[in-house]
Amino acid sequence: MTAQHSDDSAASHVRELGKVTVFYIPSHKLDDPRFFDDTQTARTAIHEFLMHRYRAYTQSPTPVKGYWVDLSGQLVHDVMERFEVSFGSESEFDRLINFLIELCDRLNEDAIYVTRGERSFLVQRTPGD
Repeated sequence: MTAQHSDDSAASHVRELGKVTVFYIPSHKLDDPRFFDDTQTARTAIHEFLMHRYRAYTQSPTPVKGYWVDLSGQLVHDVMERFEVSFGSESEFDRLINFLIELCDRLNEDAIYVTRGERSFLVQRTPGD
């Protein structure tokens, strides 16, 4: 630690951002403009939404493989990309969920997997149980 920082409290240099929220989107759908009527892509829509609402996010281009059982009982898998954003307000979480519901519809996905803090959720295109 330098003398310049020895008098400063470490806490004064740290700004809390809130709970981490993570969601996964199929990689092959992120850059396909057909899902957005050739006007933009899911990647640009996600970028614009997250930057406008939260002013920062992290996206992991390294693919993650996801496995799940679909609504017809079939085992499916896909290569996903991970998006991470932090915020403290539950109303902001609700706004993100509404955006992800719209994204489910545009991408023809039954659900998007989301984690917030220690909890996990499925954001479904149609209301579920």
